[in-house]
Amino acid sequence: MWLYLALATAILWGLTYASTEQVVKFMDVKTYLTYSCLVGAFLYLTWGGYDGTLLKDYREHNLWKGIGFATLSSLCAFAASYCSVAAVKSGGATYASIVEISYPIWVVIFIYLLTGVNTLSWNVLGGGLLIFIGTIVVMVRK
Repeated sequence: MWLYLALATAILWGLTYASTEQVVKFMDVKTYLTYSCLVGAFLYLTWGGYDGTLLKDYREHNLWKGIGFATLSSLCAFAASYCSVAAVKSGGATYASIVEISYPIWVVIFIYLLTGVNTLSWNVLGGGLLIFIGTIVVMVRK
C-alpha cells in the first residue's frame, strides 16, 4: 500500500508544481500559500471530524505527546512551502522540482540527527548519490 500512496504523492506533487507555476504568475506567493492553508485546514478538519480521528487524538492526549516534533514539522513545512513556491515563481516548476528532489538526502541526515537511527545503506547511498549528481547537472545547466 505504501508504494501506491508514494506514487500517488509523486503524481499529485507533479500536478501541484505545474498548477502552482500558473498561479504565481497572477498571485503573490504569500497570498497563494494563505489560500492553500485555508483550503487544507477546511479539508483536514472536515475529514478528521468525520472519521473521528481529531476527537480520538484529543481524548487520548495524543495531541500533546508529539507536540514538539509536530511544531518542528509544521514550522519546517511552513518555511519549505514558501521556499518551494518562491522557487517555482523565480525558476519555474521543472527546475525547482528537480533541485528539490534532493530532499531524501536530507531526510536520512535529519532522521539520524533527531532520533539517532541510522537509515543509511549502500542502496540509499547509491540512490542519494544519483540524486545529488542529477541535481548538480540541472543547476549547472540552468
